[in-house]
Amino acid sequence: MVQTLGEKRRATLPQIAADFYAGPSTSVPMRTIQRNIIDMGYRSRRPTHVPLLTAQHKALRLTWASQYRHWAVHDRKHVAWAD
Repeated sequence: MVQTLGEKRRATLPQIAADFYAGPSTSVPMRTIQRNIIDMGYRSRRPTHVPLLTAQHKALRLTWASQYRHWAVHDRKHVAWAD
């Protein structure tokens, strides 16, 4: 089950159960599979939708990076990053 979760991060519970039943195991209730997934530390998350970078965004990032490329680590410690 851990291997299935690692390979298919967006798989639904019925898909995970189908993969589990395809193996050499016997019938296991779906709730048991769900409980084990939660016990392993996995939680359901919705992927966030973010706008794609345009050519202008890329150009502005490159300009900013070129402008501050000489900064050392101690200079960057005083910046609040909001990426």
